[in-house]
Amino acid sequence: FFFIFVFFFVFKSDAEENLNTIEIKNPIFTTRSIDGSPYEIKAEKGIQRENYLDLFIIEAKLKTNKDIWIYLNADKGTFNQSSGEILLNSNIEVYTESDEKIFAELASSNTNSKIITLKKNVEYQGSNIFISADECIINNEFSKITYYGNVKSRILKRNSYE
Repeated sequence: FFFIFVFFFVFKSDAEENLNTIEIKNPIFTTRSIDGSPYEIKAEKGIQRENYLDLFIIEAKLKTNKDIWIYLNADKGTFNQSSGEILLNSNIEVYTESDEKIFAELASSNTNSKIITLKKNVEYQGSNIFISADECIINNEFSKITYYGNVKSRILKRNSYE
């Protein structure tokens, strides 16, 4: 009887979970944060479960109060619609229109506070600087980037004759 009960409970739980999930093709969320700044989150596929949306092949963008767009791309992630938090993993790229790029394996961003936390194999690439670290926090709308852990930097000296 115990095995039958366990089998029935597991089967019922899986069935309930499947009833509470909805697959969405090409979901797009365009709205505003608490301060009125626009943001957009797009994906090739989404799976809705209550207030969470599991996303695949993600393109997101946040606009700062200084009218700078911050772009986030990732292979996978989860968006919490009620809190505005997005958790990203796998092939994360954060960049701006001024060719600043930061890569990582894990990231979280809150669309209201516009604080982006990057973790695991963080790499920054600018026009003449390269920084690697264990963790990075971007705040003040991309005007302050702080690196933590094993931080290494390399600055390329440009020839003044070029």
